[in-house]
Amino acid sequence: MKQNRILLLLMAVLMQVAAFAQHSPDFAEKFMKQHQADSTLKCITVSPKMMEQLVKMHDDNRSDNIIQAIAKLKSARIITGNADHYEKALELLKKNPQRFTAGKEYRTEEQHGIFYTRNDRKGNTVEFIMLCEEPQHDKSTIINLTGDIDNEFLCFLYNKSF
Repeated sequence: MKQNRILLLLMAVLMQVAAFAQHSPDFAEKFMKQHQADSTLKCITVSPKMMEQLVKMHDDNRSDNIIQAIAKLKSARIITGNADHYEKALELLKKNPQRFTAGKEYRTEEQHGIFYTRNDRKGNTVEFIMLCEEPQHDKSTIINLTGDIDNEFLCFLYNKSF
């Protein structure tokens, strides 16, 4: 009887560990949790189906490969806030260099930003983060995509972002 209780307890603990291991929060989730008391931050989630519909509506000549890449996304989150959130997000990304890799930077007259990616153990890109700051408007934007992100889609994002 006592062995059965121990076995059941052990199974329950293992199930909890397995469930926790399957959920790896994305950057947006971590950032929002870290700044949950900040009422100036807003986060919206856009479903892949909605993104696909928006792409189809605005450009009928869009590559089928891009539409397929969008369909492979698991989530898209857009965080907006004051310009100081840009530095806070950059700080969080830099704290985790083993997880996030800095990519291309960009600068225009009105805005500047940087791209980050996260790869899985096989080297596939599974998360894309774009930080953007508009100092004149006291505004920052974080775009966080997760899913199966291929190189063609990354090039599309890099080239269409500014």
